[in-house]
Amino acid sequence: MDRIAFIRPNISDMRSSDAMEPLVFSILAGRTPEDIDISFYDERLSPLPCDIDTDLVAMTVETFTARRAYQIAAGCRERGIPVVMGGYHPTLMPDEVLEYSDAIVVGDAEGVWEQVVEDAGRGRLQRVYRQTGPVPQSKARGDRKIFGGRRYAPLSLVQYGRGCRFACDFCSIHAFYGKRMWVRPVRDVVAEIESLDRKLVFFVDDNIFSNTRNAEALFRALIPLKIRWACQTSIDRFGLATFNPRGMSADDLTQGCYRARRGFYGSRSMLHRAIGIGASGFDPYNMWIYLVSNLVSRREIRRKKFIAFGGAEQSGSAA
Repeated sequence: MDRIAFIRPNISDMRSSDAMEPLVFSILAGRTPEDIDISFYDERLSPLPCDIDTDLVAMTVETFTARRAYQIAAGCRERGIPVVMGGYHPTLMPDEVLEYSDAIVVGDAEGVWEQVVEDAGRGRLQRVYRQTGPVPQSKARGDRKIFGGRRYAPLSLVQYGRGCRFACDFCSIHAFYGKRMWVRPVRDVVAEIESLDRKLVFFVDDNIFSNTRNAEALFRALIPLKIRWACQTSIDRFGLATFNPRGMSADDLTQGCYRARRGFYGSRSMLHRAIGIGASGFDPYNMWIYLVSNLVSRREIRRKKFIAFGGAEQSGSAA
């Protein structure tokens, strides 16, 4: 096998203006043998070409991109190109995904991706590859060269740890990782940030405060770097009560969520938060970044309201 194509499907055959670098593909690229030619396509940024020339297609699939991923896979497999899918949806719905792919990866890809590549080269792909052990976080740094020349959001994504200390039954993070949590060595995270061109960093950890001691160790190490960064954390950090709605239909809940987002991203609401010390610290740069990111989010929410997953009923532009 000489060529691998990484594909990041969108919700449907459409473009997005708020796309961020899909970190998983840089990690896979960094763990792919150097003698294999890698191509990378992100459908959020540009349409897929009709004649992808490769020996293997690898896609990461969320539930909201699954239908579109199946359409793309159908076109590739009709041309005799094997398709492997990984990510949350294949991990949580393996039997369904196996109907549309030649192989799936259950769990994190590190430690099994190398076997996928080797088996594909021999023409002997297994149907299921399963991550059963701890992921080697000391080797989680990826190869970002595949993102070169693409117009992603002007920030760099970095991952410190995986998993969450909570066991919320509605959450995909808990379903994917269970009770497992692990973090990378702080020195490795610092070294990665120092190598980045952008000094605006977003930590993609689903709950960076899962372990307060680990979080504090990271934050102290960031001080000398003098970077600007953002993260995600659970609302328990602010003393709020993860609300259980009663007496409403699925449509009521959908409409309520949209109304809440519309109010949150209203012009007066955004301006009020941007000039508040809690969001910006009265720093003009922070105010600007905050307003721009909110305006982009508002536009994308309005564009994607009620959009049909997968778009048109066809095999996709990769056919």
